[in-house]
Amino acid sequence: MKKTMYNLATMWLTLSVIFFLCEYVTGMLQVVTLGGLVAGSFIEGAFMCLGLKLMHVIVDKKFLLTRLQELAKRRNDSLKAMLVMAAFSLEGAVTVCRMLPGYDLNFGIMHGIFLLLLYPAAAIFLDKLMLKEQMEHGN
Repeated sequence: MKKTMYNLATMWLTLSVIFFLCEYVTGMLQVVTLGGLVAGSFIEGAFMCLGLKLMHVIVDKKFLLTRLQELAKRRNDSLKAMLVMAAFSLEGAVTVCRMLPGYDLNFGIMHGIFLLLLYPAAAIFLDKLMLKEQMEHGN
């Protein structure tokens, strides 16, 4: 149980850092303070972790155990996983903009690609790496 909680916290922190870097480097979300940027990134990371847990329920269990090289063969499950994660990614960004003061979402084509393709793909990739590590060590 301790290792599972550690992996979840690591996943949350990693996804938050990815989102933070995208926000900080680009003008996707305009924020008044750096503290607000960090808080919004942690909230977005939490949304993505919730999305990953929902993805585990929706997609076939064989998809979760499939190697990364074989994902193209499981198109339906890959599409379901990407749709779930894209929905949580976009909803997380919109919720952060609504709930935290000083946030303004500037949604352009590059930010859409990040929120709907790159960020969800990175989350799925990291989740598969974490599952692989858990399977190898018997946790």
